Amino acid sequence: MKRPRHSTQAGFTMTELVVVIAIIGILAAFAAPSMTKLLTTQKVRSTSYDLFADLTYARSEAIARGRNVTMQSASGGADWAGGWQIWDNTAAPPVKLRDQSAIAAGVVFTADQAALVFDRTGRTSAIANFNIAPVDPAATIDQKRCVHIDPSGRPRTAQGAC
Repeated sequence: MKRPRHSTQAGFTMTELVVVIAIIGILAAFAAPSMTKLLTTQKVRSTSYDLFADLTYARSEAIARGRNVTMQSASGGADWAGGWQIWDNTAAPPVKLRDQSAIAAGVVFTADQAALVFDRTGRTSAIANFNIAPVDPAATIDQKRCVHIDPSGRPRTAQGAC
């Protein structure tokens, strides 16, 4: 006697697939606004960390070389969003020590100085403030960063505008 074959099905039905996709879409709709804020905050934070590291590098190079080291905006003005460069201008010819490319889009990055000069002791002749913030004018304080250089040449970073 032959037994009837039972056909086994593998996979999902179209109804199950549509329900799962709908649930994922609803969850994504709730997560998207907070994810956008997180990404914007991370861009600002990353830019401030890059600046802080390069300020520390420029200061330590000035001390190690025993000469003035200049950190300046690539644009030559107070807008540092186009990047910055670190130079040993006292060498003949001047030596570029480091070059930072333009920062990520969506971030406003300004300073009250176009250039900083660290002397052989690591000090600066000017106090400088760097404001890093999202382009969105409605950005909250926790999305903004301030990097401050005092005459000792040590950078400090803080949450919020300068």
